[in-house]
Amino acid sequence: MITTDRRPDTQGHTPGVPAHPHYTLGTLVIGGLLAAIVAVVIGVVALALQADHESVDSDIVNALVDERVAATGAVAAPATTVAPAPEPTPAPTEAGFGSVMPEMVPKSQLSVAPEPATAYAPNVPLASTRTEPAIVEVEFDIVEEVATIDPETGVQFETWGYRVRGDDRTVAAGSPGPMVRARVGDVLRFVIHNPATNLRVHNVDFHAVTGQGGGAADTTVAPGESAVIEARMLYPGIFMYHCAAGDVPAHIAHGMYGGILVDPAEPLPEADAEFYIVQSEYYLQGTEGEIQELDRAALTDEHPTMVVFNGAKGALTGDNALSIRVGDRARFYFVNAGLNLDSNFHPIGSHWDAVWPEGATLNEPIRGSQTTLVPAGGGVVVDLIGLVPSNIILVDHALTRTFDKGAIGIVSVVGAENPEIFEAFGEPAPEDTEAPVVPEGEVVDIVAGSWEFQDQPADDEFAENESIPDYSVNVLTVKAGTTVTWINQDDQQHTVTAVDGSFDSGFMAQGDVFSYTFDTPGEYEYACTPHLWMRAKVIVEP
Repeated sequence: MITTDRRPDTQGHTPGVPAHPHYTLGTLVIGGLLAAIVAVVIGVVALALQADHESVDSDIVNALVDERVAATGAVAAPATTVAPAPEPTPAPTEAGFGSVMPEMVPKSQLSVAPEPATAYAPNVPLASTRTEPAIVEVEFDIVEEVATIDPETGVQFETWGYRVRGDDRTVAAGSPGPMVRARVGDVLRFVIHNPATNLRVHNVDFHAVTGQGGGAADTTVAPGESAVIEARMLYPGIFMYHCAAGDVPAHIAHGMYGGILVDPAEPLPEADAEFYIVQSEYYLQGTEGEIQELDRAALTDEHPTMVVFNGAKGALTGDNALSIRVGDRARFYFVNAGLNLDSNFHPIGSHWDAVWPEGATLNEPIRGSQTTLVPAGGGVVVDLIGLVPSNIILVDHALTRTFDKGAIGIVSVVGAENPEIFEAFGEPAPEDTEAPVVPEGEVVDIVAGSWEFQDQPADDEFAENESIPDYSVNVLTVKAGTTVTWINQDDQQHTVTAVDGSFDSGFMAQGDVFSYTFDTPGEYEYACTPHLWMRAKVIVEP
């Protein structure tokens, strides 16, 4: 049991003892504190004199003063002078390095930037003409929607993403989160809203932000919540942003990523066109049917179903192809959202005239590069020049990602030819213009387009109506002694090679002919060695 002692009755007391002995004790405590404070003052004076005499570092003196004041429990009186207006904070310095961070004008002295700061891919916000820092205001809504990520097959996926506040456009896979553009030294005032109709908690981790989690900790919002941060832009470059809430890999795989561009104080050389491209990956449980679910195991194993530019197959081809004129310098702000694979960004039919590796635009660019490596979560700034009319093909040069999984874009260059750089003369006329002689017997055409990849094994490999036809006849039945002739009608080189090694055409260019006479009854399967999915049979009867 806990008991509480009552305070003694003060109406009666022992003779010779003061009626209020606790007053005497209080007097002693006050006297002790006064003595301690006097001792501190004497100590401070002594330390100051000693520091002046012996050149003791003032920091040591201050530390000792603080220690003695703390030991007595004394609290220093607040300053009564009025603080001067804040001065710009000098950029931090470090031994051996000159700082590359900007001088920071106090936020209280900054005005709001007048120029628009966001744009949807592949567009880029116009560069600011300001020479002084400002507050750049950006406000996002979080969107949870279903989007078509492969228009050819109609495959859909639940995509989560960001859109500019007040914009009623659905953020689909065809567009990553809006690009944000600021200038080094600016303060990003970022507001995020998670509508009450959403089902999940989200946030934003800006790789351009110095602060806990790139701002993720303080932008975490449940459905119906909003949050605000302000962050100084300390380094220029192209940076990724993404959701870092909950199952972070799953949130990125569902489409929660984008790019933030911070321009250097000294702008890059002017470009005629600017484009914003994000590479990303989808991990699907299937490729047929409409809405596909996330394959979480494939995500962990780093086996993407699709690798795409700007959120979907076809986002930068066909009617969505980019366009420049001959002579234009085109600049690409490229982010590899990953989330697992590095990108090998290459322009087929051109070169990167200038490359700022890792998107670090404070540095001098590399000139005349063919392929630039962009790590997952990283970025790069690259320029190319449209020198001749052509379709420049943007790819991840791990080419199965391009031809099989979708990482492809087109830059159409229009304008006058320049034979000093490139000139095509066509195929030289052959000396013998006579048509090739085709022996009597059966003829099989290698059909145009047969080089296109097919999954193996295919159920319809030897069917007459094969989905991607390889040969005009997939299963040919002949009598022994019949000569079969193959003619290559495709614009790619092929071979006619027996699985058992009994015949082999070697490489056949377009228009080439190969003949073989079958004397022995049996079943002869053959294939094209560069394109092993091109398979067919000849059945020889007695």
